[in-house]
Amino acid sequence: MQRWVLHCDLDAFFAAVEQRDRPELRGRPVIVGGDPGSRGVVATCSYEARAFGVRSAMPLAQARRLCPHAVFLPVRRERYAEVSRQVMAILARESPVVEPVSIDEAYLEVAGDGVAAARRLREAVRREVGLAMTVGVGPNRLVAKMACQMAKPDGLLAVPPEGVQAWLAPQPVEALPGLGPATAQRLRRAGIATLGQLAAADPLVLQRLLKGRAAELQARARGWDPRPVGVPAPTRSLSEERTFGRDRQPAAVLPVLAELCEELGTRLRQHGYRATQVTLKVRYADFTTITRSRALPRPICADGELFAVARELLARHVPADRWLRLVGVAAAGLVHRDDPQQLSLWPGDTRSLRLAEAVDRVRRRFGRRALGLAARWLPGGEGEAAPRGGGSDRAAGRATPTADRRRAGPAAAGAGAGGGRPWTRS
Repeated sequence: MQRWVLHCDLDAFFAAVEQRDRPELRGRPVIVGGDPGSRGVVATCSYEARAFGVRSAMPLAQARRLCPHAVFLPVRRERYAEVSRQVMAILARESPVVEPVSIDEAYLEVAGDGVAAARRLREAVRREVGLAMTVGVGPNRLVAKMACQMAKPDGLLAVPPEGVQAWLAPQPVEALPGLGPATAQRLRRAGIATLGQLAAADPLVLQRLLKGRAAELQARARGWDPRPVGVPAPTRSLSEERTFGRDRQPAAVLPVLAELCEELGTRLRQHGYRATQVTLKVRYADFTTITRSRALPRPICADGELFAVARELLARHVPADRWLRLVGVAAAGLVHRDDPQQLSLWPGDTRSLRLAEAVDRVRRRFGRRALGLAARWLPGGEGEAAPRGGGSDRAAGRATPTADRRRAGPAAAGAGAGGGRPWTRS
């Protein structure tokens, strides 16, 4: 019996929930993300707003210029999570093999008539939840996802196994998930513009263009995807970032950078990970965004150690006189505590981990503000510069709504969760 993979994706999810909950917003451009006068970005927008060029992750101020008559709404994550649970329960009725990949999309594996299953799911979600859901049906995850993207909005597209390569061949290389804009440009400069051309290209030519990804991308261009449904992909990185209320110079972002490292370190330890690479992300006032990374000699997860690396990257790569609108830090190359084979590749260091776990226990008992890194870098400590346009350094660091998951709230004074050495001024 033929087994099918379904990729189910709720259309413009946050905005659709708002339009469902407030019928007077139906048919109007709705932008979810917060106050358009803030420094935040669009989380999701309705298709009526997209007709004016508004897109997710666009600055809210730009979205207001493109669509000044739109309705701007704050992000209601608890409400969206509640609706998502209702939809996922409907999907689980159709198949025991369900893999949610985000709050508004999931993969299913079904046996028999995949198109009939997709129709039942779309009808059930519309009837019971009042939302539109697009479904792509294919022999594997890759084809199902691409079919879903092509069927949006509020559509259904099925690609049978025998028709996969013919269906993929005319599509542009940019349509292949996992193939980024820079790689697509390299392929186009070499005369490879479609997935059919990529699938038929000389492997030696692709090796020169794509290095170690050549064989994988060529196989995917032919429709290959062996990943099973129901097995979540391993976490590759964790990150935290903050958009400022006012532009700030590098010296003035240190309190926020310390808070982000506290939040990132806490998440790493909660999930049992240590990082072998730390990446700093900054966005300048002109919206230019850069990232700079450092590979580590051993895995780390302590707040102080993360902050020491992030602070070094900031000092080395960001000019002191540049104004910043965003700063972020990411942990990558993750190693799990239950993988002794991976951990054995690095020399052990248990002292900083024990200290970090002790700080976690204090925070669980007395609250997040009980111990923290940030106080040393607040004004009157070692933060030298003020935000552009006046205002306190602490106020300028408050979070604004963004498309990605954010955490707000400054940490209070106390010891860092990572030992004394990261605090040594260099």
